[in-house]
Parts: sequence; C-alpha cells; structure tokens
Amino acid sequence: MIPGVPLASGRGEDRAPPLVLVVNADAVTLEALQLTLEFEGFAVHQAPAPAPALALLEREDFAVVLADHELLVRDQSDLLIRTAIRQPYASIVALTSVFTVNQAMEHVSAGRFFGFVTKPWLREELIATIAAGAATAHTRKDNAALQQELRDLNRHAAQLQLRIQSLDAELSAKLKALQVQGNLRQRGLEDAQHFCHQLLASRHPALATRSQHLLAIVSKFSRLDAFSPEAARRLILAAAVCDLGMMGFEPALLERVLGDFASLSDTDAATYETHPILSHNLACHFDPDPIVAEIVRNHHEHFDGSGFPAGIKGDTIPWLARCLAVAVHLVEKPVPHPAALEQLLAQAGRTLDPAAVKLFFRIPNLVGDASLFRAPQPGQPGVGPTVATPLFSSEGSAFSLDTSLTTRDLVKKLAPPVDRSTQLGQRLQTLG
Repeated sequence: MIPGVPLASGRGEDRAPPLVLVVNADAVTLEALQLTLEFEGFAVHQAPAPAPALALLEREDFAVVLADHELLVRDQSDLLIRTAIRQPYASIVALTSVFTVNQAMEHVSAGRFFGFVTKPWLREELIATIAAGAATAHTRKDNAALQQELRDLNRHAAQLQLRIQSLDAELSAKLKALQVQGNLRQRGLEDAQHFCHQLLASRHPALATRSQHLLAIVSKFSRLDAFSPEAARRLILAAAVCDLGMMGFEPALLERVLGDFASLSDTDAATYETHPILSHNLACHFDPDPIVAEIVRNHHEHFDGSGFPAGIKGDTIPWLARCLAVAVHLVEKPVPHPAALEQLLAQAGRTLDPAAVKLFFRIPNLVGDASLFRAPQPGQPGVGPTVATPLFSSEGSAFSLDTSLTTRDLVKKLAPPVDRSTQLGQRLQTLG
C-alpha cells in the first residue's frame, strides 16, 4: 500500500492500486519510470507519444498522468487540453529539465499542472509527487460524487417542498370552500366538526369513527356548568381537530395506531408523537383563537410529565387540554364499562389531572351510561350534538375553567356531593 494514497473500493487483495500513465518519447526513460513506480505499488501504463496516450485515456481511468514537459506544451500537441477534458480528476505531472523549471512552475501556478519532477529525478521526490497526485485525484473524484449527491438531495428537497405547497394549497382550498364570511367560526361549530369528520373519513374510516366517539364524550363533558360557552366551544373544536395530524401518516402506520397500539415500534411511536404538533398547526386554519391550538398541542401531555410532545406537567398544561386528555384516554385505551371508570380513577394524579377526572364524574348518569364508552359504528350519521347552553351555579354566575386555578382550588370548587356509602364514592373522595 502506498502511504497517503486511498485505494479503490474493495477488500484486501482485491483493492486496485492507483493507475498512472507515463508518456515519454525516450524508451529508456519510459522503462525506468515504469519499473520505479511499479516497485512502489502503482499500476503503470506507458505511451511513447501523445496519440497512443490519448487512446489509453479513452479506455482507462488514470489517477496521475506523468508526461514529458515538451510533449505537454508542444504547439502541435493537444495532450494537455485533451487530458484535462477526458480525465478531469487526474493529476497532471510534468517531467522537466532544469532549464524549463520556471515554465513548469508557471503551469503549476495556473492550475494546468499538479506538479513537476526534474530530470534527472530523485527517487524520493518522484514517488512523493506521484503519491500526492494520486491522493488529490481520489479527493477530487470523491468531492465530485458528494457534490452530485448534494445536488440530488437539493433537487429532492425542492420536489418535497413543491409537494408540501401543493398539499397546503389543497387543504387551504378545502377550508375556504367551507368559509362563508371569512372563517369557520362564523359558519359555526357544527360545520367545523362535520368538516373534520369528512377529512378523517377520507383518510381512514376507523380514524373518523374514533374521532366521532371522542366528540360524543366531549360534547357531554362540555355541557357541565363548569364550562362557559366559549370554553365549551374551544373544548369541542379542539376534540374535532386533535387527530388531524395523523392524516399524513402512512396507511400501514395508521392501521397499527388504530389497532394494536401497544405493539408500535420505537420509530412508529416517535412518528405518532408528532401528531399533536401537526394538529396544532392545522388548528390555526380552523380558528384564529390561540387557546384552541394550545389545547390541541397539549392534549397528550400527562399530569405527571410523562406525556408528549413537550413533557410538561401539572398546572403548566392548559386546563382545557387536561380536560380533553380524560376523554382521549377513554377513546385511545378502551376497556369495557364500568372498568373504564375505574381506569380513570387509577390514572388520576398520574397521567390525568385529578381535578379533570373529578369534573368528568359530574356528567349526569355517567355510571349508567354504558353507550358513552362504546364507540359508534362506522357510518353512523352525525358527529355529535351541538353545544348546549351551560347551566349556572347557585350564586348565579357561570363557571369558567379557562383560568389559572390550581388543582386543589378546582377540586374544592367543582366537588359534587359524594355518596360515601358506595365504593365509587369512596374512590372519588380520595381525589380531594
């Protein structure tokens, strides 16, 4: 192996040595150069004149062309120019006499020669120059390949950007088609739910069915007097939008997410955990209210900080996002009723906010409403009823949980009368 010279691709004995073309009219010089270079591990081809040299340049891929200075610069010879064209990565080394060193240095400075070796040559100087020329040729070739790869990547990135713009334009067109007075808020909450349902159904029926189930739960949840009309609207709209980020998933990944979620690979799970951010971005198209987008972005955050995408916890999670998380837990981790209620209690203080769980248990007839825990059948019409006018507290003012109340404050404010004689009542009592 020649020091400092990368070998061609391959293993062990299969690696090809750098290929050198020696051009010189003197047969003795040709023979001496070939023997010297081959002894040092180079593969050598020789040519006594420009014509046979050019023929070899057509057939072989040379790392170095070592030619007599006079042959390279002779007016009637185009060896230098045609070598540069046919072998753009090869290093051209001139073999020159002491009388033409200055001329050779001018060619080196101009970039036409890689270097030169004087006659009579020193063996060490010859080998070092040829080895450096071969290494430079290898680097040039690698750089050209990397530049081509970069151009290909840039071209691919441009294609992806065009695709993103096309998808964005398509989505914008669908959104604008549903806007009557400039945005979906003026068209009403029911239109937004229906549009989201149709979008999800066009991607995967089961995704739309799960969203429909989530909306059915959230619609009943939002009717509690603890939510103002605006808070209820935000909660329902966030529930309708929160799964839109999964529309860009590959069909096979969607099947796994909607099927056996526990079997997702680490890569699949990482992709799945991006959907709150994608849904957050899409939520901005449905409503300019930043609170809706923040609910969507944080609906998978856990009270104990084990959620995603940011891993925030406790009261740093927006309150309405903590409420939505209760309904999402029921939909994404379905278990038979009434075990679902026991599961909610088990997660209170862990993945779920105890105050949000306690509030959820205020839904009228929750214990006996088994249909609330059973997903609707695909194709069932509608995506949930409209929001009812909220009830009022005994003081005559509507409760609004869109505030900075602490968990303990919320528990005290929202705690319903508890029948301590029942097992469920005793479990609920512990949340306070």
